[in-house]
Amino acid sequence: MAKTISVFNNKGGVGKTSIIWNLAATLSEMDKRVLLIDFDPQCNLSIAAIGSDEFSALLKTSTQHPYGQTVKAFALPYIQQNRIGNIYTVSPKKSTKNGNLHIVPGDFWLNSFSDILNVGTDVIAGSGLYRFILPNLITEESQRKNNIEYDYVLIDLPPSFNTLVRSSLYCSDYFLVPCTPDLFSSYCVGLIGEMLPLFIQDWEQGKARYLHSNPTDALIGSLGKPQFGGWIFNNFDTRRRNGKKNMVAADAVHHEAIKVAVRDELIAELKKITYYSPIPSFADEEQVAGIEDINVMASDSLYQNIPLRYLSNVRPTGALRGRGSWAQNQLDLMDEMSIEYDNLAKHIVTHFGNGLNL
Repeated sequence: MAKTISVFNNKGGVGKTSIIWNLAATLSEMDKRVLLIDFDPQCNLSIAAIGSDEFSALLKTSTQHPYGQTVKAFALPYIQQNRIGNIYTVSPKKSTKNGNLHIVPGDFWLNSFSDILNVGTDVIAGSGLYRFILPNLITEESQRKNNIEYDYVLIDLPPSFNTLVRSSLYCSDYFLVPCTPDLFSSYCVGLIGEMLPLFIQDWEQGKARYLHSNPTDALIGSLGKPQFGGWIFNNFDTRRRNGKKNMVAADAVHHEAIKVAVRDELIAELKKITYYSPIPSFADEEQVAGIEDINVMASDSLYQNIPLRYLSNVRPTGALRGRGSWAQNQLDLMDEMSIEYDNLAKHIVTHFGNGLNL
């Protein structure tokens, strides 16, 4: 079965979209079948994978596509009419070399969908739990339509604790937490440790009520058990001295603060959850990946709809204004960060499951 992974931090600007986009490309390169679900109303992942013009076309409605060709086409009929809507998956504009990589495009309508969901009546009362497992239903329908059993489902989320985030976490096997070198990252890690146990408590209350009347529903009983898969240090700076690269002092201080917060305010709090084991044996306060600040290359990768590992094969956007090629130091950094994404993908395949096939 597909392993579902939410990439989540309630803090904005931590690079969730870039991490998901490049991680998906790397997993695909390893011949893994990957489904992306853009569950962020900002839709940056959809634009990065598909292209802005192509994504705009998918938003348009018509007689044939009354809800467009985005996540809305599946979700809105399900919410309003209690029927399975149409699922649309799209291949990236500039596809990866191997494997299968599809995306369910996001929609700005997700802001409205978030308002529709109600924790009190839908979750705690148990009457609307199926409203909160939309990512799971999207995965199942995507597999049926494409005749594919995905290895991994990666979900991009808004920077908040809203109902979209709850829904995704309830459907996830694991979650990854990107952090950046700033004062707020360690604080937000602590907030996750504070809020997630409350999310799980709400789910367990609603699940107990629901299963009392529906004791044979194995799906609901299997969900609501997200495990901490690790944290990613993103967008830090380094300096090379005596042939060795080291993290700059200020970023190293933030790195240490995040480690402490992960250990004392995230892992320690999650261990208090008694309904299941939210901390797998491999997870601790050490980062699972370190992605350096790649400056213009990050934005260029998203703008040109090309994952970082293939960016050296194309001219930079600035070439149109006189920059003919990437500088050697940029090419070297691309290679180094591609290796880091390789290591992150191997960590996921090794520890999260679905077989190491290299």
